[in-house]
Amino acid sequence: MFELQVTLDNLLTFAGPLFVAWQMRDTNKQSKLESQIQLYDINRELISLGFSKPELFKILKDETGVDATVQRRYLQVWLNQLCLVDAFKRSGGFTKDVEESFETDIRDMMLLENMRHHWQTYGKYYPASFQESVNDILHEAGHGSTAGKAKRSERGARFFRKRRGASSRSLRP
Repeated sequence: MFELQVTLDNLLTFAGPLFVAWQMRDTNKQSKLESQIQLYDINRELISLGFSKPELFKILKDETGVDATVQRRYLQVWLNQLCLVDAFKRSGGFTKDVEESFETDIRDMMLLENMRHHWQTYGKYYPASFQESVNDILHEAGHGSTAGKAKRSERGARFFRKRRGASSRSLRP
């Protein structure tokens, strides 16, 4: 019949892959935590800029009378940060409570009038998934979607028509 001999080699052969899997899981958790800390650090830096330049706090309060270039650049940096947060959220990098906290931050930022105006101009340059998230927030708040996939898809269609025309011309003798 069949004899089962548990030797040290057999035990190590079985335990080795389990240990590696456990290490990989811990490394993945640590990487997610480090990424989350980096997102918080960027938020902290963006807010601390307002202490050194109070004009930036006016932007976050949705006040008027701010230099248009400064406002555009500061809102762009915030929008880039919100896009990173959204991408990290979609990857499953947040615990549920942290995810809800960041969703509230995104919602609050996108409901600022100056940010909505900025989104209307520059939102089309962001990934479709982020556009969808922001447009859902704006729609829920009664502002409708201000930067949509229609504009992006029209631009994409023109690009591909041009490419197709260029490639078909290049095949002609």
